[in-house]
Amino acid sequence: MMDWFNNLNNTEKIAAVAIGVTVGLAVIKGLFELCKWLFGQKKDPDLALEIIDDTLKENKQLRQTVKQLEEQLAKPSLETSFASEQSTLVPSVEARELAKLINEDDGLYAQALKAIAEGGNEKADCLLDETQQFLDTGQQKKDEAQAKIYMARMQNTSYAGRPQKALQYCNKLTTLAGNDALIINNMALVYYENAKYKKAEPLYRRALKIDEASFGPEHPKVAIRLNNLAGLLQATNRLDEAEPLMRRALKIDEASFGPEHPDVARDLNNLAQLLQATNRLDEAEPLMRRALKIDEASFGSEHPNVARDLNNLAGLLQATNRLDEAEPLYRRALKIDEASFGPEHPNVARDLNNLAQLLKATNRLDEAEPLMRRALKIDEASFGPEHPNVARDLNNLAQLLKATNRLDEAEPLYRRALTILENSLGL
Repeated sequence: MMDWFNNLNNTEKIAAVAIGVTVGLAVIKGLFELCKWLFGQKKDPDLALEIIDDTLKENKQLRQTVKQLEEQLAKPSLETSFASEQSTLVPSVEARELAKLINEDDGLYAQALKAIAEGGNEKADCLLDETQQFLDTGQQKKDEAQAKIYMARMQNTSYAGRPQKALQYCNKLTTLAGNDALIINNMALVYYENAKYKKAEPLYRRALKIDEASFGPEHPKVAIRLNNLAGLLQATNRLDEAEPLMRRALKIDEASFGPEHPDVARDLNNLAQLLQATNRLDEAEPLMRRALKIDEASFGSEHPNVARDLNNLAGLLQATNRLDEAEPLYRRALKIDEASFGPEHPNVARDLNNLAQLLKATNRLDEAEPLMRRALKIDEASFGPEHPNVARDLNNLAQLLKATNRLDEAEPLYRRALTILENSLGL
């Protein structure tokens, strides 16, 4: 047996080990069948040992769909809402629509992206495991292919509401990203979501520079990078720097897609949040209402984008003391997100916090407290104990405890929140 094996060439040896056959001709046939199963129909099995993108090149439509889906999965909304510093990543409706174009025999990597877009996070992990196993049998240009797998795993983990776990893939991608703006942008998103702003900012700026050079200053990809960088600038209180980037992104998307596109709604929300933060409420409100109208027309009344818009508008109404108008919007947003993501998702924690703040403002403290405690529990599980969202939750709960004269309970929460913010913001 060993003499037979030693007489095989290198390709046959790799195939023999990977597939576990004992006859040379069966090895070649088995590897060819494996290639077809993994990547779809191929004329030449050696092509399956090329980078994942290249394995799709004979099916131009599938290649285009996978590329578009990769881009859509990198287009989260980064808007904030009342009493909330950040939103959690959610696959876009465009990603879900593109996922429908991928068939069962289109290959494991395409299937994994489809599962991510459709919320099948466990399925995506399994498919990526199988893709990884195949690559380990002799994949050429392995670094590029490996980077795509890590990026998909990173996205999958983030969209599943586990942003802390996504950080491990940023570390793995550091030496593999090269000048790929898409990968660099995705790394920055994960750092941003985990409040590692000093690591995120140079990556956002690098991705923006690459795409401006590649596509020109008026391309929709540039608008995505501008929005992401502006969100970080706003999160770090550099509002004067953020505003022109947001306005430029809005102008690009309106010119590219027209005034009623969901990307325009995202841009309107971003700008409106900044206007609210700078107390220009009269300017912010019409932008929020326009964004809500676009998203309800685009996605229907029960979509997470609509929940985001409702939260933002309710926060503005609360800030202008229109509490009776704000409360039903908060409750509707909470209902949508619980149905969309389940009861333990960070978006649900955001909604719980927003509603609890309104209940506190209307002196319904007994109703508000359990919502705040539930939000804190969700965010600690999702982000870990040292995230700014946890600091926000601790501060909200401490304020309520102070209002009910439980000062001994409130003080350690205030101190813990302050420490988190000092560490995360570099104060």
